[in-house]
Amino acid sequence: MNVIRALLVGLIYWLAMGRANYFFSLMARQPLLLGVIYGALYGDVQAGLMYGANIQLMYIGVVAAGGNIPNDPALAASIAIPAAILGGLDSGAAIAIAVPFGVMGVMVNNLRRTINTMFLATKVDKCIEDGDFKKAHKYQFIIPWLINGVLYAVPVFLINLVGPSIIQAVIEAIPTWLQNGIANAGNMLPALGFALTLVVMGKQYMPYFLLGFFIYAITGFSMLTGAIIALALGMIVESVSNNAQSEGGMN
Repeated sequence: MNVIRALLVGLIYWLAMGRANYFFSLMARQPLLLGVIYGALYGDVQAGLMYGANIQLMYIGVVAAGGNIPNDPALAASIAIPAAILGGLDSGAAIAIAVPFGVMGVMVNNLRRTINTMFLATKVDKCIEDGDFKKAHKYQFIIPWLINGVLYAVPVFLINLVGPSIIQAVIEAIPTWLQNGIANAGNMLPALGFALTLVVMGKQYMPYFLLGFFIYAITGFSMLTGAIIALALGMIVESVSNNAQSEGGMN
């Protein structure tokens, strides 16, 4: 059973990062969604969702400028969530596990790009020059996707097959005071995600963030209610802005 679950986690991570379909890939690599899937695989959807949501908060403000990912949330979730469910860890400890693997995912992505650039890009150019577009498609899509499977699926499968017991043994060997310190440090990381979001938003949209934050703090409305209020406010602002521009053009 552990072999099947580890294999499925590896395949899911491959599909999430394989880029066969960018729209699907962008959704599938989110820790919140992966948390539900891994929670179902390991028999605890609630815990998987909780871990995924906390890891998602850490990366919520991360932007891949120019396609260069600063972290790999999918790898962080694919390692930390199964290990946390099996070990019964709290959210802080799960985040502490997720952080180094999120950074490691960047190295794997850079290795993938290096392989594609050094060994496959020239072959694609040659095939295009020869007019062999069918062969060019093989070097441009099929082979890189299979290479992604080796780089992404195999390590995650092996780590989830052997790693959880090792991670659990390491955790049990760590003193309680150090575990508490790691958990507290992990609990602080989602605040970094919010801080990055505020930086991306800029001063122009800060009033809307503060308004939504304090209304939620006071009333405690549901996520659906908050989404409807945000949509209504956005439509009102857009309407007022369009009317102001129309009046300015007429004058």
